[in-house]
Amino acid sequence: MSVNTWEHFFKPEVRTAGRTLFSKGKVSLSQPSDTEIVVYIRATPGFKVILKTASVESQAVTVSCSCPIAKKDKFCKHAWAGLLAADDKYPDFFEAKTELERAEIPAAKTGSSAASSAKSAEFAAKQAAYSQKQTDYRKEQYQKQKERQKAYKESKKGVAKKPEFPKAVERALSFFADNGMDLSESLDKQTVSAAKKKLARVFHPDLGGDHEEIVELNNCTDILIEYISKQ
Repeated sequence: MSVNTWEHFFKPEVRTAGRTLFSKGKVSLSQPSDTEIVVYIRATPGFKVILKTASVESQAVTVSCSCPIAKKDKFCKHAWAGLLAADDKYPDFFEAKTELERAEIPAAKTGSSAASSAKSAEFAAKQAAYSQKQTDYRKEQYQKQKERQKAYKESKKGVAKKPEFPKAVERALSFFADNGMDLSESLDKQTVSAAKKKLARVFHPDLGGDHEEIVELNNCTDILIEYISKQ
């Protein structure tokens, strides 16, 4: 039995388009069982065609496609391309087959995959919330730092000059100051430890922070603690 017997089910332009897909190698297929062939149309987007029979002895072949045309109860170019490809690779599948019928591809089963998608969406939402929390915190601390700097400049006249620190200590102090913790006026172990503890709640990777930031926080803390210990 040749699939050409079913040409009358397809409009001429549909057959032409389907044969073009087949001849250009846009069709791949597999035969998971003696009663089913699955066809994949490589296009943008891609579509799936299923050719199925009730049994090996059945005279009918049902054709279903995932494209919009097929959903309008019409035979499409993908179905014709799939029939041509199946006839070329698995000709025995159509032996004694005389009838061609349409069918819809069953809807995807919900269950574990749906649950997995829901969990992924929930995780993504939590990550987004953590990122937003971190961003908001930084904006708030940046604004506070600007206000402190402005107030400091206004009261700078007549105020004793700040003590000078080694470059490494200055950099560590700048890190804390940029994140809302100005330690230069009260530099002691208790103040540094308290500032580190507060920032760790924001920068820790388990709380939505960044690994590099927590490493920088620990490094700057160690620099200040070592400097204080030597004083």
